[in-house]
Amino acid sequence: MEKKYTITLRLTDMQYTLLGAICRRTKRTQSEVIRSFIESGSVRERITQEHIYIIRQLIGESTNLNQLARQANTYGFSAVAKRCEEMAERINQLIRRLKDDR
Repeated sequence: MEKKYTITLRLTDMQYTLLGAICRRTKRTQSEVIRSFIESGSVRERITQEHIYIIRQLIGESTNLNQLARQANTYGFSAVAKRCEEMAERINQLIRRLKDDR
């Protein structure tokens, strides 16, 4: 879509500093940040290497959870109940870390 309109925006020192901080944190230009605010009312940070690491950990935990489900089907849930609780807590911790960072 063609961008053919230009606007002039006046900001206080505090507002300009805040805009700069948002731009650095999200790794986007000032124009992209302002457009995002206009379109959705918020700006989301780009995914970081740390987030990718946490997501990979979640994938690994999901694989472990599938293995536990197979064991539960074979040997009964009581045989793997404790490990399932530990796994659920680990997954919850990883999800909380992702939410806190975002």
